[in-house]
Amino acid sequence: MTRRHDLVYLHRAAAFVTPCAETGDPYWLAACDWIAAGRPLVAARQPTDGERLRLGLSLPSAWQRKRLSIEADRDAVAAVRPPIALAQCLSRLPAAQAEVLQRLDAGASACGVRLGVFGSLAWEALSGESYRHAESDIDLICDIATPGQFNVLIALLPLAAAALPCRLDGEMRFPDGDAVAWQEIAAQCLQPAAPVLVKGQQKVGLRPVRELLDLLEEERCDA
Repeated sequence: MTRRHDLVYLHRAAAFVTPCAETGDPYWLAACDWIAAGRPLVAARQPTDGERLRLGLSLPSAWQRKRLSIEADRDAVAAVRPPIALAQCLSRLPAAQAEVLQRLDAGASACGVRLGVFGSLAWEALSGESYRHAESDIDLICDIATPGQFNVLIALLPLAAAALPCRLDGEMRFPDGDAVAWQEIAAQCLQPAAPVLVKGQQKVGLRPVRELLDLLEEERCDA
């Protein structure tokens, strides 16, 4: 199943539509060239009917980082991959920032969490083109499955954020696919009844922290 932030590769000659640009205009042609070059789009929140995939594309700085919403038939998909790994993006950052994020990645990996990247840093790493500026955020997607992983990330993310000159944003994603901004759930994690804004595959809504934490499975230790 395609999840938000997944990288979706279309067949190079795939048909698509976008409400952001008329067929044949420069932005539409730029999207055609992007797809024809074998570059990925990003899975967005999906429509409830499920007939077509809703995808996103952010063009490089030369195109003023224009964001396009793109829809394509499911049979146009050539491959789906998870968000690009944080380790694959570090070379795009100044050494001091890369060192902070490398420590964060190592701590997450030690407890079995893969840190993915979305947003401008991901687009830049995927394309090799310019997207970022001095104030650009870094956006992470952290997939967690156990209380231990949650606790490790809740401790590590604020430390990394405090050591970076830019904003460290992103989401913690739970086993059912629902995701919450890590800063929001970090602020509310000691208040189980507090509502947090949850971004799902098809809708956005409020859920209490307790409901999300109950989705996490306790680790098992084999004797």
